[in-house]
Amino acid sequence: MYRAVKMFMAIFWAGMIVCAPAAAVQAAESTPDAVVARVNGVALTEGQLEGVLDEMIPRAFFHGNITRDKRAEYRPKALEELIKRELYYQEAKKTGIGVSEADIDKDVREIEERYKPQGGLEKVMKAGGVTMEMLRKAIGRDLTISRFSEREIGAKAKVSDEFLKEYYEKHKTEYLRPEAVRLRMISIFVDPVANKKERAAKKKHAEEVLAKAKAGGDFAALAAKYSNDDWRVKGGDFGIRHKGQLDPEIEKAAFALKPGGISGLVETIYGYHFVKLEERLPRIQLSFEEMKDRLRKKLEDERTKELSEALLKRLKENSKIEIAADMNKPQAPAESGAK
Repeated sequence: MYRAVKMFMAIFWAGMIVCAPAAAVQAAESTPDAVVARVNGVALTEGQLEGVLDEMIPRAFFHGNITRDKRAEYRPKALEELIKRELYYQEAKKTGIGVSEADIDKDVREIEERYKPQGGLEKVMKAGGVTMEMLRKAIGRDLTISRFSEREIGAKAKVSDEFLKEYYEKHKTEYLRPEAVRLRMISIFVDPVANKKERAAKKKHAEEVLAKAKAGGDFAALAAKYSNDDWRVKGGDFGIRHKGQLDPEIEKAAFALKPGGISGLVETIYGYHFVKLEERLPRIQLSFEEMKDRLRKKLEDERTKELSEALLKRLKENSKIEIAADMNKPQAPAESGAK
C-alpha cells in the first residue's frame, strides 16, 4: 500500500499546483505545463517535477513550511529522478511490460482504503484537482516502471544461499567477534564545576566504596547503593563490551583483569569509576547462519547499486535528453510524458 499512497500524494500535490491561483504557485515560479526536460522527444513538465519534489520532501510532513530556496536545492536531484523514470517507462513499454486494468483497480482500492478517515478518496482528489482518469493513468505508469525496475534490477540483484555460503567461506576471516568482557561498574560522578575540595571529597568516597568491594562486599549491592550511573539499577551490570566501546582508561583497566578481579580507581571527565570483570569472552568465528542475513543485505545492496548505475548509463547513452536552460523559466507547453 505504501507505494500506491506515496504515488498518489505526488499526483495530489502536482494537482494542487495546477489548480492553485497564480499568486499561490510560488514553489515553481512557472506554469505546471512548462517543459523542464525532454527525453527522446517526450516532454517532462514542471507539474511532474513538483510531484517528484514532493516525494522527496513531502509538504504534509513539513506542514507546508518548506522554503522556496530549500525546494530549489532539491530540484536537480528531482529532475534526475524524473528523467530516470521516463527512461525506465519508455524502455518498459518498448520491451512489452504492461499492466492490466485489474492491477490498477487493486491500487485504487488500496488508496481508497487509506483515505477513508479523511472523508473518502473522492473528496481528497477534488481538493487536489485530481481526476480518476489522472489517478489511473499515473498508477498504470508507476506500476509499469516498478515492474521494469524489478525485472532489470531487483530480480537480478538477488543472491542465492549457495552464493552466500561461497562468499562467506572466501571472506571467513573478516567475520570474527572480537574479544570482549562482561563487566559490572560503579561510578561516583563529579560535578564538572566542582572545586578541588569537592573533587577530593568525591574521590575519597569512591575509594571507600572501592575498599568495601575489594574486601569482599557484594558488588551488585554496593552498585545499587552508591553508584551514580544508570546501571546501578541492574547492580552495576555494564553488559558485554568489545575493545573500542569503553573509555580508554576504563578499557585498559578492564581488559587487564582476570575473572572476578576488581580494578583500581579510574578517573574520567565524569568522575571516578571502578569495574569488576565477570567474564572474559574470547574472539570467536561467527557462523554462516549468524552472518547470512547481514551478508545477503550487503551483497544485494551492492548489486542493486551496480545494476542501477549500469542500467541508467546504458539508457542515457541510447537516448536524447534535453534539459531546459532555465528550469524555472516557462516554456511552450508540450505533450506530457505521463501516458
